[in-house]
Amino acid sequence: MSQPTAAEPASQTVPAPRSANARFDPHPSLLGGLSGLLMALAFEPTAAWWLAWVALVPVLRLVRSDRPAKSVYLGSWVGGLTFWLLAVEWVRASDESAWPGWLALALVLSLWWPVTIGLMRVMVRRLGIPLMLSAPAAWIAVEFVRGLYPLNGFQWFFLSHSTASLTPLIQVADLTGAWGLSLLVMLVNAWLLELIERPRWVQTPSGRRPAIGQVIRTALVVVALGGSLIYGSVRRDQADFQPGPKLALIQSDIPQVFGGGPDPAEVLARFARLVGQATTEQPDLIVLPETMFPYGWIDIDPSLPKPEYHAQLARYSPGSDPDRWAEVGGEVRTMLHEWSNRINTPLIVGINSYFFRPGGLAHYNTALLLQPGTTQTQTYHKIHLVPFGEYIPWVKTIPWVLALTPFSADHMPSLDPGLKPSTLSLGPWRLGTPICFEDSVPHVARRLAAAPNGHPTDILLNLSNDGWFRGTAAHQLHLASSILRAVELRMPVARSVNTGTSALIDGNGTVLASLDPPSRDSLPNAAEGVLTVEVPLDPRTSVYMKTGDWLPTACLGLCLASLPIAAGRSLLIRHNTKK
Repeated sequence: MSQPTAAEPASQTVPAPRSANARFDPHPSLLGGLSGLLMALAFEPTAAWWLAWVALVPVLRLVRSDRPAKSVYLGSWVGGLTFWLLAVEWVRASDESAWPGWLALALVLSLWWPVTIGLMRVMVRRLGIPLMLSAPAAWIAVEFVRGLYPLNGFQWFFLSHSTASLTPLIQVADLTGAWGLSLLVMLVNAWLLELIERPRWVQTPSGRRPAIGQVIRTALVVVALGGSLIYGSVRRDQADFQPGPKLALIQSDIPQVFGGGPDPAEVLARFARLVGQATTEQPDLIVLPETMFPYGWIDIDPSLPKPEYHAQLARYSPGSDPDRWAEVGGEVRTMLHEWSNRINTPLIVGINSYFFRPGGLAHYNTALLLQPGTTQTQTYHKIHLVPFGEYIPWVKTIPWVLALTPFSADHMPSLDPGLKPSTLSLGPWRLGTPICFEDSVPHVARRLAAAPNGHPTDILLNLSNDGWFRGTAAHQLHLASSILRAVELRMPVARSVNTGTSALIDGNGTVLASLDPPSRDSLPNAAEGVLTVEVPLDPRTSVYMKTGDWLPTACLGLCLASLPIAAGRSLLIRHNTKK
């Protein structure tokens, strides 16, 4: 028999409780696969959200399993792979060549499941930490870490996302962030497993009575859920929404094609028609989705020597005509300013921007604000880029990574991140403009909401382009992130989306108005429209806004602290065994 290590705790250190049905011991791969399937069904497109509260019970059985470690971790990996293959299948919709990327993404993300089960086994088997503490701590810690750069940066499919429609419950997110909702879901899963594996009754001289441990654990769950619902009721009643600006949110439905797409003149004509439709409602602001303007915003610093400008352009786009780029830049500026002047309404345009400066060329994904009667503009440049969509990570050191994408070496995305968060000023209001997936990253949305320019932010305005995943579950999943951000920050969120779900969400996480996304087999432009809304400003503040990600940081600290303690115990056991 091999000796136990810190990574694989000795089962005899903390005896595992006898299962209520000890003879029923399915193979770990069956347990993991069942959990993966149930978890996938909890999310869109099936959206059986209640399954998330029970889905992880099978795989949690592996925490105390006495089967060989190889079998345990294989089973948890099978669970992760089953879940992620189903959960991110919509990645395939982006292009016929996206199959390798879908499989690679699912494979990488699946590895986090055995990591999570391993942390739980260390805490439960080696250190004797209760499962109802160790399971939520490990799961939240891993959710937190897997969403960070450079590990992945993909902050989708957290347990909390399955709760986005449960408005009375999700109010607690303004204390803990959405992480607290993940904690509640995992807490219930762990409690259910304890009900199965631990004795539920004890025999006493006066008769059979409930086991005290089960009573305590059940009381903990009741208090956690009941307290969250009571808190949610109180916080919703405290809402005192104030009238804000009237926004016209344009939803386009323009097909996205790698290396091509619709004629720019056709796209411009379509937006001109939608903007004309929007002006009939006399809004304070008209918003176009992310990067949908068919021409780039080109800004050449007058102090930049012409040879250096030519060199910068040649490095970015070999063979391009510098004079023509400069000419197009002037035409686009004139076109957009005249557009805003003609409709006499401020415009926010999602656009690719190119800034030629003495320090080099910067290429951004930009939210550009234009106002009538002035040539001054305001910009926010996206600070949190999407790996494999807006840049290719590690491509210089691992060239074969490019094979997992639909891009070629001479045509791959190479956007630059913005240098700092900023807001856009519209009269008395301040707008934070998370672009695309930035609204799915809690700490990025919080930075944009936390007065980056020295003025409190009033509204989060999400510009997105979900056209790559047309007619898939990605539309509803992306909306769920915006709902959670609205509650976390107690701030209204408005969304202007190409081929997705444009919507207005209040500070309670209630979707007040929305436009339907397209179905997968609908014709192009079928889901376009204008959503005109009056934004309810929320004067409330939140603990999460002030403190940030304190809960996942605490969970990560507990997990990291358990590893050296477990290693020390393992060494002590070995030392005593040798004696």
